[in-house]
Amino acid sequence: MEWRDALEFWRWSNTSLGAFHLWVAVAALAIGPLVFFRRKGDIAHRLLGFAYVVAMATTNLSALSLYEFTGGPNYFHLFAIFSLLTVSVGVIGIIFYAVKKSPLALDLHLQMMSWSYFGLVLAAIAEAGTRGLPRLFDGADNFWTPFFIFLSVFGAIGGVFTAALIRPVRKRWLQKP
Repeated sequence: MEWRDALEFWRWSNTSLGAFHLWVAVAALAIGPLVFFRRKGDIAHRLLGFAYVVAMATTNLSALSLYEFTGGPNYFHLFAIFSLLTVSVGVIGIIFYAVKKSPLALDLHLQMMSWSYFGLVLAAIAEAGTRGLPRLFDGADNFWTPFFIFLSVFGAIGGVFTAALIRPVRKRWLQKP
């Protein structure tokens, strides 16, 4: 099998729901940085944030309906539930901030949304690895241990990077009156 075959997104799914799940996840991956790195609180931030929440909710709900990979529930489903909770708490945080103007609610929103994106990136890497690598290596099992070590190291480095990105914003937001 050629390496290009492993990169053909449509072939990664045998169902239209799987393809839909993939493309809304890609949309969330594209929207996330646009929300995080732009000015906070303006209309564009709110619209992009709403689009991100819809994309994430759709991604997670569709993930909970997909069983083609293992034939039943698996660890990806647990991560989808956790991700759905993270995004939901982030939305609750911003709603609570709109009502009470609590800096802690704003902090909750920032942290939950940032960590939801971090989880989405890790899920994308894990999904690409578990579906793409077997195609690249023609189903060989000798890459699973190095892949999960890579995912763990990337997760740790990505977690530190995410925390470093969040820290100055948290500090600034928590100092506001």
